[in-house]
Amino acid sequence: MPVGKVVKADLADDQNQAGFGSRAPRWAIAYKLPAVEEITKLIAVEWNVGRTGIIAPRAELKPVEIDGSVVTYATLHNAADITRRGLRLGDSVTVYKAGNIIPRVQAPLVHLRTGAEQPIVFPQVCPNCGDAIDTSQERWRCVRGRACRALASITYAAGRDQLDIETLAASRIQQLLDAGFITDFADLFTVTREQLLTLERMGATSADKLLAAIETAKTRPLSRVFCALGVRGTGRSMSRRIARHFGSMEAILAADADAVQAVDGMGVEKAKLMLEELAELRPLIGKLIAAGVNMTEPGAVAAPADPVADGEGSGEAPAAELPLAGMAVVATGAMTGPLEALSRNQVNELIERAGGKASSSVSAKTSLLVAGEKAGSKRAKAEGLGVRIVTCEEFADLVAGFL
Repeated sequence: MPVGKVVKADLADDQNQAGFGSRAPRWAIAYKLPAVEEITKLIAVEWNVGRTGIIAPRAELKPVEIDGSVVTYATLHNAADITRRGLRLGDSVTVYKAGNIIPRVQAPLVHLRTGAEQPIVFPQVCPNCGDAIDTSQERWRCVRGRACRALASITYAAGRDQLDIETLAASRIQQLLDAGFITDFADLFTVTREQLLTLERMGATSADKLLAAIETAKTRPLSRVFCALGVRGTGRSMSRRIARHFGSMEAILAADADAVQAVDGMGVEKAKLMLEELAELRPLIGKLIAAGVNMTEPGAVAAPADPVADGEGSGEAPAAELPLAGMAVVATGAMTGPLEALSRNQVNELIERAGGKASSSVSAKTSLLVAGEKAGSKRAKAEGLGVRIVTCEEFADLVAGFL
């Protein structure tokens, strides 16, 4: 189902007369359609613990079709949100897809209650480890934090889009945890060959391959290392922006709230949360530094407070000279040619190294669309908005100096 409509002038003369603004054509206007809501029953509430220790409720629903897919589970945010909405088990509730993707419970239909509905029971201890719960903030958290879900946290850090440690499967991480060789992902960089050889089904060749992969992981750019930390409120895209804005972990740790808010897309609340998370993660970051893990971002344009902020002495091109400076770029479809071997995350990293801002959706603010094979609806939307479209090969030529 379409998520919006675009009203545009079809005639070239009308388009030329209307012209372009700084970010979008004046001859096209986009409208977002309201989300489709359906009514179903709230059957149960599950309490799950994420990799950072956050305890999040999830609604189990009587299956209902919304926008062409059957929805069985939906987001409930947190305990305070459940209380504010006055939800009860057995309620008839309205459900919609946030961003036309993520199912969420909107509200109970109080007038449909029969009297058989029951209160939702909140957990008194961590559902995962049984330890205490920190309820001082709206988002409840196990007092053990990341240690509660160490396996998930380390597996995430070692993943392809973070440190990309080849041959390190979740089962191997569990072995290392059970043996007491690691407690967090920083400990991976101090694991010895002798320790690895004590693990079941770990031979000399496998141990050497894993140690080589861990050594390679030390060279990852700061954006990957920061993403591996799993700071709440940041992901791959935001980690890249933070790393390119500050240039080094030292600068990030020295930043105050105002400096953090200078990062594109970083609001007041997200900046506050990031600083709180970094305060908690300082011992882990210290272990990474001591192990020799890279803490700088190649090609970063330093934050204004940095003495090389104007690009002099840094050996990098000033931001204004970068080929994608000030451009919002979307890559879609299967990449071909020089980009064929790159993952989507690596393409986004390439975009940002060249000065652009990587985006996953096409809008009036999009400057450029890189169209691979089977580009589909994003290409059609870009054409409707008058967005410049290039092939993978043309884009590779444009950013050749950054491949």
